[in-house]
Amino acid sequence: MRSWCHALFALDAQIASIVLTAREPMLAQIRLQWWRDVIGQDRAARPSANPVLAALLPLEASGLDLRAALDPVMQGWEAALDLDEPGAIDAFAQGRGHLMRGFQQLAPQASPDDLAHLGRCWALWDMARCHRPSQATFDALLAIDIDTLAHIRLPRRLRPLSMIGRAVQLDIARGEMDRPWGRPGLFAALVWHGLTGR
Repeated sequence: MRSWCHALFALDAQIASIVLTAREPMLAQIRLQWWRDVIGQDRAARPSANPVLAALLPLEASGLDLRAALDPVMQGWEAALDLDEPGAIDAFAQGRGHLMRGFQQLAPQASPDDLAHLGRCWALWDMARCHRPSQATFDALLAIDIDTLAHIRLPRRLRPLSMIGRAVQLDIARGEMDRPWGRPGLFAALVWHGLTGR
């Protein structure tokens, strides 16, 4: 699980840096296309010195279809190039949130719908809290069905993902998006969830 988290979240961070630091959307789209093309190549043809691509190799060897798992993530980030466009926030959340579906290879019994919902919630929360807070992203975040999120039960092997979901659920339930999200009570709840799953 550790190597899968490292590889998939490193890829997400790589793509995020392209979008969030872009001065020209067209240049960001060119760079995103490069990543799409590289992931679609045969493993032997990819740049061997890139640490993100190197981290993905063991996942692919374990059966993960990189293109199917990661193309939607890149499409989601592409939508984030202009979050003021109608439907862009939803497209971003759905696409980027697909990253969580990649972990199903580790726990086939996990519900794809649960992973998709968790992914959408995390994608929005992370954007609003850590990258580009705006009224539009906060409104989308507060519209999340946190009851559904709270009742997601993932297999123990995916506990790191359920901890993310728990952090998101507790923060939204607090309803104070204009204040820092980290606080002692939250961290205590996350530790408890990590130990017990509750």
